[in-house]
Amino acid sequence: MTICGIVAEYNPFHAGHAHHLAETRRALGADTAIVCAMSGNYVQRGDLAVMEKYRRAEAAVRCGADLVLETPLSACLWSAEGFAYGAVSLLDALGCVTHLSFGAEHADLALLRRATDLSRTEGDHADALKQALAAGLPYAAAVQQAVASTDPEAGALLASPNNTLAVEYLCALDALQSPIQPLAILRAGGAHDSDLPADGLPSASYLRKLVMQGDLSACRPLMPEASFAVLRQAIDNREAPVTRQTVDQAMLAHLRRLSPADLARYCGGDGLENRLWTAIRDNTTFSAVCTAAQTRRYPLARVRRALMRAWLDLPLEIPPTANYVRVLAVGARGREILRTMKDTCTLPVIVKPVTERALPSEIQPLLASDALADDLYALAYPAPVLHVGGGRYRKTPFCLE
Repeated sequence: MTICGIVAEYNPFHAGHAHHLAETRRALGADTAIVCAMSGNYVQRGDLAVMEKYRRAEAAVRCGADLVLETPLSACLWSAEGFAYGAVSLLDALGCVTHLSFGAEHADLALLRRATDLSRTEGDHADALKQALAAGLPYAAAVQQAVASTDPEAGALLASPNNTLAVEYLCALDALQSPIQPLAILRAGGAHDSDLPADGLPSASYLRKLVMQGDLSACRPLMPEASFAVLRQAIDNREAPVTRQTVDQAMLAHLRRLSPADLARYCGGDGLENRLWTAIRDNTTFSAVCTAAQTRRYPLARVRRALMRAWLDLPLEIPPTANYVRVLAVGARGREILRTMKDTCTLPVIVKPVTERALPSEIQPLLASDALADDLYALAYPAPVLHVGGGRYRKTPFCLE
């Protein structure tokens, strides 16, 4: 059986995501099983997901995915490099995934490989990378400039965010020496963070904006019907939309307890901790803190991730690699994959969360960190009655009959 992995956030699942699934099966065969490594309740831009992870996983399975697994929490709040490595390490550990499908603005795998080879920290362009970093460029921009100095065409490729992620997926496959074969799918629809859909396919940020505005009628034609139904039900139950503003003061109350030395554990200790410490004291909302702290050297997403890590007590010393497999949703073919994984997977598989208490002691701190993150996320539900903790042990994967 061909089993293809996809790294996603599905925040929320929209028509563009359905297009990616369809194009993957068109390329590999209609009977291809699809396993998704999906961000949990926190997403890579440094924010809370608009809808809880089991709900988003349910939408994915109802719309064509076969098995949805949770990307490690630490990877979800890392730069593109760590995000890609954590998700790919999870898929590689399953031992049965044959392909990795990802969207890219330029689905030229040969060109993506050129950019991959040149984006490494060693090689002829290493001096150019050091110079760009010394000039104050953020890492991603410095890599792009350094690659462009050697190969302008490959450098231009890295100006697009999905191309950058595609390169990081290829880097991760190489680093893991994984047998998984990459498959680049030409991305369609609205550009990353675009305010308008294209060809009827929106960006997730555009959909989130509509959801926050309460304009569900505008969302409906931009989402598969099954995904829209899940979103509608979550909103009716006051489980969504989840917004960071709900926990704004709780976050600031915790962040103001931290010293610059404390903050350095969550942001890398290259001076950003001092900007964060000042911004936390001089501003009264999370958004204002982020705006005050960001610079060209410290992009907004990095600032948000650092603050979110500090709130969750998730220091950078925790690597983005997978230590266990958490199942969020499963379809009919997904059950077959789970049966296969019994013989091939190198990590413990968590289907029912209550069973994780019996897992090895060395991973219990990571499991506790996951549980805390979910409890803090619960504080942001629209309905106060849902703010109780311990939800981790009351939820089980969605199973499509």
